[in-house]
This record gives sequence, C-alpha cells and structure tokens, in this order.
Amino acid sequence: MKYLLCFLVGVLLTTSLYAQSAGDKRSSFSVHAGPSWYLGQLMGITDRSDAYRSDLRKGVAWDVSYLAQVAGRKLKFGVGALYQGSSYKNTHDTGADKILMHYMAPQVSLTMVKKHYQLQLAGGIGYQFYKDKSKVYGKPRDVSMDKLAGNLALSGEYFLTSHWGASARLNWLASSTETYSVKYHDEKWNVENPKTGIGYFGQLSLVFGLNYHF
Repeated sequence: MKYLLCFLVGVLLTTSLYAQSAGDKRSSFSVHAGPSWYLGQLMGITDRSDAYRSDLRKGVAWDVSYLAQVAGRKLKFGVGALYQGSSYKNTHDTGADKILMHYMAPQVSLTMVKKHYQLQLAGGIGYQFYKDKSKVYGKPRDVSMDKLAGNLALSGEYFLTSHWGASARLNWLASSTETYSVKYHDEKWNVENPKTGIGYFGQLSLVFGLNYHF
C-alpha cells in the first residue's frame, strides 16, 4: 500500500510538472463531441406538434478546431478555425425529419492560462449549411437554408501532460433566414417564413474532448 501511494503521488506530481509547460505551446488542435439543443424556429419540418418538436430539438454535435496563439503569456490572443456539425432527428406515423447542420468559421480567442488549466472565450462569423433530409409518406423531401451564421464559445481545459489536455466547450451558434428551399416529388420551391418574414435558428452545444498542444 505504501509503494502504491508513492506511485500515485509520483504520477500526480509528474502530471503537474507537465501541466506547467502545456500553456507555453503556441498551437493546439481539438476534437469534441456531446449533446446539442436546436434553438429558435423549426422551419419546414413534417410535424408541428409540440411533443414532436420538443424531441426533435435534442441532438448531438461534434467539432474540430485549430488555434494559434499570436500574442500574450498569461492572457493570450489567438486566431484559428472551427468546424462544427450537428444532427437532430425524429419520426412520426407519416414521416420523419433528420436535420444536419454544418458550420465553418474563422475564430478569434482570448485565453487565460494558469498552471494546470486554462479558460478561453472564442467567437467567429462563418457559414452554416442546413439540410433536413425528411420523408413524407415514405417519399424523400429535402429542406435547405444555407446562411451566414455566428458563434460564441466558452471553454475550459485541464492540462494532462505537456501536450494533452481534457476540455469542455459550451458553444452557441445563431443564424436567420427569410426563406427556405423545399424539394419534393421532383419539384423545388422557396417558402417564406409565414409569421415575421425572418426565422431565427441555431444551436447550443456542450461538447467534451481532447486538445493537443504543439
């Protein structure tokens, strides 16, 4: 037991020593995945009931990002790029919806670096590709509304070694559209938002993953 305790203490001390140098790296590459919630108006879906829409809002998200620190030591300014994908799906008696959202944008960040961890605020403006690969009575029906979008993210990371860290990121993404496109029975047409002329849509994601620093 004494030797096991010494071993565990040694591992913790070694990890702590590695953690001191993780914040000195200039670049990082990150991969995350986790739950996501669709925000705003659900436009062009096949069922408007409250229960169906509530279940459709629950999905999953994943992201890949690169960040380069360009200035600062304890408070660092950085630039990089983010890709985030997400999926939301549900079915009912006469149809189904499968919403896929892909977002790509340059990012700017401000990172507060501590001995064993760091906190980061990041954001950017990019483009969001939206597809609803739905079905009505067994026949395919596609809805799309690709638009400019923006994101704001808050993340925290604990340094595991001099190169690796475990992190969590809360990312909010927002966009809006005046119309969306529908393709069904080999016909395609545009539909205007029936209420206000503008429809807000987006997502809130809480993802977990690893960062590699180099």
